[in-house]
Amino acid sequence: MPAYSNSSLGTFEECPLKYRFAYVDRIRIPEEGIEAFLGSRFHEVMEKLYRELPYKKNTLDELLKYFDALWDKEFHEDVTIVNPDKTAEDYKKLGRKFIEDYYSHYDPFDKSRVLGLERRFSVDLDGTGRYLIKGVIDRLAQAPDGTYEIHDYKTSSSLPEQKKMGEDRQLALYQIGVESMWNDVRAVRLVWHFVAFDKELTSERTPDELERVRADVKRLIDEIESRPPDGYEPRESALCDWCGFWATCPLKKHLAKVEGLPPNEYLKEEGVKLVNKYAALDAEKKKLKGQIESIEAEMDEIKDAAIAYSEREGAKVLKGSGHLLKISDKQQISSPGKGSKERAELEKIMREAGVWDDVAGLDPYAVARAVNEKKWDAALVERVIPFLTVEKKYTVTLSEIKEEER
Repeated sequence: MPAYSNSSLGTFEECPLKYRFAYVDRIRIPEEGIEAFLGSRFHEVMEKLYRELPYKKNTLDELLKYFDALWDKEFHEDVTIVNPDKTAEDYKKLGRKFIEDYYSHYDPFDKSRVLGLERRFSVDLDGTGRYLIKGVIDRLAQAPDGTYEIHDYKTSSSLPEQKKMGEDRQLALYQIGVESMWNDVRAVRLVWHFVAFDKELTSERTPDELERVRADVKRLIDEIESRPPDGYEPRESALCDWCGFWATCPLKKHLAKVEGLPPNEYLKEEGVKLVNKYAALDAEKKKLKGQIESIEAEMDEIKDAAIAYSEREGAKVLKGSGHLLKISDKQQISSPGKGSKERAELEKIMREAGVWDDVAGLDPYAVARAVNEKKWDAALVERVIPFLTVEKKYTVTLSEIKEEER
């Protein structure tokens, strides 16, 4: 069975198809978001700081020079910047600010003993070998009181609420991993360093909370393992802007294909032409729909006038230059609505008279037939009529005058 990381589990939750591209098909993409690039460089500076601490304490200036050198060496043309208002230099300055704030906050870096940097672990969640979890701990340390500390650096531009960190799965899985490493792990503190805000958030998990994490992760792994090869559907969200699989994703591949085309080639591309033609026809359809609605409203006014004229003149067929307009009418009988007091009274009358089955539960057509065809005696009709609403309904039919009728 494969070993899952919190990152791979999160990718599946974000978009199953992205998970398939990254972890099943193993598609490698050259692109790297500027945020991820900045995060990697910051982590490397922290690793240098703490790895060399037993021998010497790097000065802030030394760490900044190391960061600049790393940035310049690792930067490549496929580093992407989504925000059009920012440049690579802006992000580089931001990284320097993160290091300055962190150094000022934690100097002289002696609050705990470092046990491991970029420490890898693997843990079997239930001992069956089916649910393997792996991860890399940014910094593992031990406080003077013996508490193990799992430190994680976050360079994101948003600061989550404390409640969210209390529900964070990543470091909870790391804690499960640490508890499997040594027998003396009695207490564990989870520590997040949100360096963009110079904030430290912490959380401690109970055994019950960790057990819930185990159960949730096992269910998620079962869901992943049960997927057929074609069962990884794309899931569109705001996170798509930071996805590197646009050239492969069915929801984004055409956007990626035409994005860099010059205007003259863009307008000639077949997919673009089809969309533009469809959009033009849709706009025309909406325009015609508005015209049709206006025409229908005017026809309704004329129909009402024709019905009034027909009633006034006693004429059921009106003749125009080339068409006939036939006006027919019939009475429509409706009974009280369900649940009303009137309906209950009417039902009682009909049941007592033994005609309830004749009207099939007050079906309007059955009632109208019974009244119009005089199936009931006059006394019953007289009792029933006050409960019924009688409305005349008109039908207007247009026909063309045949040549022989002209």
